[in-house]
Amino acid sequence: MISEIRAQAGTAYRPLIILNPGANRGRTSSLAATIRGILQDLGSDAEVAATWDVADGRRAVQAAAQDGRRPIVACGGDGTIHATASSLLDIGAPVPLGIVAAGSGNDYAGPTLHLPRDLRAALEVALYGRPQAMDVARLNDGWLINSFGTGIDANVAWDVRDMVESGRTRVRGQALYTVSAIKQILRYYHRLPALAITVDGRHWGTRRMLLAAVMIGPTAGGGYRLTPQADPRDGRLDILLARRMPQAKAFLALPLAKTGYHTWLREVQIVRGREVTIESAELVHAHADGELVSARTFAIHIVPGGLTVMVPR
Repeated sequence: MISEIRAQAGTAYRPLIILNPGANRGRTSSLAATIRGILQDLGSDAEVAATWDVADGRRAVQAAAQDGRRPIVACGGDGTIHATASSLLDIGAPVPLGIVAAGSGNDYAGPTLHLPRDLRAALEVALYGRPQAMDVARLNDGWLINSFGTGIDANVAWDVRDMVESGRTRVRGQALYTVSAIKQILRYYHRLPALAITVDGRHWGTRRMLLAAVMIGPTAGGGYRLTPQADPRDGRLDILLARRMPQAKAFLALPLAKTGYHTWLREVQIVRGREVTIESAELVHAHADGELVSARTFAIHIVPGGLTVMVPR
């Protein structure tokens, strides 16, 4: 099987695997030795480079691209994938991106790209798979690979980070996000942002939003099917607009979003477009591919086929 994959794909030219030891709350650090063992068994000359922060990863990616190394593989969570892809896009390097999902969410690798979860199988695809052009988007002066959101999910993400960094909670994992979501609805529902949203020149009004999400793939937040029909190769953004609703209904909307049935709610609609502007009179929290950001204006436009990703053959 391995020999067939290599014969079809050709010989990779000194691939580089970017490993973020801090991904998945530090659990990824234990994968380095296992990955090197798999690489030896595959007969691959890929190098594994541990990068601890965005700047370190950017330097490694850009140096590898300039040396002609390919593919460059991101091993970690959505944040690692976002940082690696952004580095390639910033320098315009026509280098395929391989992905080995090792985070806690893995929305891009899983529901969007349908990459295998098994480590060995994921490495085979990342190194010897089929290059496929995938849409990305420009977000202000940065990049968006899979999902952007502002509203309750962004408030939860910021709250979780504050609780973890301050040590104010003993809850861990998905339960921490559930606790924060309940808190946001019960105690801070009045903090939902008032947003003015424009899609392809059409103004959708200014209103308080439970959630405004701009999606390339179908899921965010570790499997929430916010835009179930989103296609990362159709040259369009899927925009979820969920207006502020009664608190009791908001509790219902959260589990429904896990299955995609939230789209049946009267306050929820999905539109498609190529350019989206989200504006607020006040600074609002948001997340982009799991990374926390704040601004008063978010300008997003699609870049069709802007990123080449290794996918299953």
